[in-house]
Amino acid sequence: MGFAVPRNLGKAVVRNRIKRRLREAVRLKLEKLAPGWDVVITARAAAADAPFGQLLEAMENLFARCRS
Repeated sequence: MGFAVPRNLGKAVVRNRIKRRLREAVRLKLEKLAPGWDVVITARAAAADAPFGQLLEAMENLFARCRS
């Protein structure tokens, strides 16, 4: 699992917060990812302000697409 947060999303504090939130969302939904996948998640501007529930839903949808 890899995370990419572009510099145009903010200073280091903001980018690190986005990465922490994405890592936690992945940790909670990782069991739904099929084995054998290498995933790189690139954050967009909406990730900075998105509610955590929305991030969880996005991870679940992503991992569901990887299963099929």
